[in-house]
Amino acid sequence: MKKTIHALSFLIMSALLFACNGDKVTDSISKIRFINASSVSGDMNVYIDYKKVFASDIQYLNYSLFSSHISTTHFIQIKTAAGNLIADTSLMMLQGKNYSVFLYDSMNNVHMKILDENFSTPKGSYCKLRFLHLSNNAATTDIRQGNDTSVLFRNYSNGQSSEYTIYSIDSLTFNASDVGSLTPYYTQPGYVKLKAGYFYTMYLKGNIGSTAIDSLGFFVIENNGTY
Repeated sequence: MKKTIHALSFLIMSALLFACNGDKVTDSISKIRFINASSVSGDMNVYIDYKKVFASDIQYLNYSLFSSHISTTHFIQIKTAAGNLIADTSLMMLQGKNYSVFLYDSMNNVHMKILDENFSTPKGSYCKLRFLHLSNNAATTDIRQGNDTSVLFRNYSNGQSSEYTIYSIDSLTFNASDVGSLTPYYTQPGYVKLKAGYFYTMYLKGNIGSTAIDSLGFFVIENNGTY
């Protein structure tokens, strides 16, 4: 009887050791990045669970790469370069999910917007493009391509964003107009070269009437879903 008990104990211990060594427990990971579209705030930095995330501040019209974090609820603070608190929130980061956090202005007030990312890669000679209205003082807007009269993104007001839309690879230019108007209040001076398999985030930035760095325009972020 004792031999049987010892044998069972040995088998149980062996199974536990094998489980620990053969199937190592890995942490659940989520990823997050930060985009600075706020000219009011200027340079910014991020604190997750009250720890500074980036060695260098994120400048206006710039963004961080994705950083990895344990999948759980995290406390997120965004501060100016001087250390003044801009935004303070918590986010439940789910396993395997990616998040983008936008800091932007609305009538000179600073806001934060968080988007869940879905990097489902388009096949063949296609990419994906989405649009956000993050201009401080531009009215509700339609977005068109070149001289095309059809609207790509219709009736977007400050803080609103579209889903990713599939596009054929091409070099495109865009313009912004008041809703229902065919006369653009802004036309992009150059082209966006769209690459196969990539994701593009295009946002309307800045202020109507400004000629400085916070002037009206489109800012485009290109990524392949891994950075």
